[in-house]
Amino acid sequence: MTSSNILTNVMTPTRQGFPGLFNRTRRDIYLHRKKEQLSKAVTVGCLVSSIKASPKHSLLLGQCNDGLPFLMQLGDPLLGSILVSGDTACGKTHQLQVMVDSAIRLNAPHDLQVVVLTHHPNEWRSFSEKSRSEKYIYQVKAWYDPSAEDLIETLITLAEARREGKKQSANILLVMDDFNFVENLSYAAQVNLHWLLTYGAESGLWIAASIKANYAEKFRYWINVFRTRILGFMRSYENASIIAAREDSFAPGLTPGSFRIWTGSGWVSYHLPLLGD
Repeated sequence: MTSSNILTNVMTPTRQGFPGLFNRTRRDIYLHRKKEQLSKAVTVGCLVSSIKASPKHSLLLGQCNDGLPFLMQLGDPLLGSILVSGDTACGKTHQLQVMVDSAIRLNAPHDLQVVVLTHHPNEWRSFSEKSRSEKYIYQVKAWYDPSAEDLIETLITLAEARREGKKQSANILLVMDDFNFVENLSYAAQVNLHWLLTYGAESGLWIAASIKANYAEKFRYWINVFRTRILGFMRSYENASIIAAREDSFAPGLTPGSFRIWTGSGWVSYHLPLLGD
């Protein structure tokens, strides 16, 4: 019996919509049961400690319905960049933080460094302040910080050097929360970032970003470059069809804190653990 579920399949979204999205009353049920669910919730640390052996460069997405941890292996460049999307308060930022928390626990600091771009740096401050994680956090920048564009240029230089076979440093996990703010960057910075989204995984520069589902139509140009899509609660069929880019069902009745991902052969649903031990 395996100690975890591992996602290594190739993500290949199509350009077609999918049916089956509707709201029901699950969101309301979730809110009423929130206290009860939190009391039973597991943590990132608990799930990671239950893994007997994990592939190199892996991180945790969440806990599947069978109770096992659901892992993603970043070392597969065919996964490409990862997009997390859903309606407001579905848990997008928490999903990214679970990924970072688990990546820190499953990888050595000399092999993985984390970079965060966000509109709300305070939401990520705890990672920089904890003794266990501070040595993993390379930088946390706000989208509106002028030095954010310098950071992107640094990552471009690193990725290009690796493609040319030059000496490699630690792999990079670039987390971009509030991805809609990408359009506030200069044209040159946007071009560089689009290149990183397309080719970064081939050079050990892995990217996970989040965006609200209501930006789906406006941000098609950016969304289309993400090969792996993680879907949270959404009300709009149109937004879901753009983001998932598939014809099959969306997971009727997803609640905040629950997500779904296409593995290459089918959909897998899971829920998020709490951060920490």
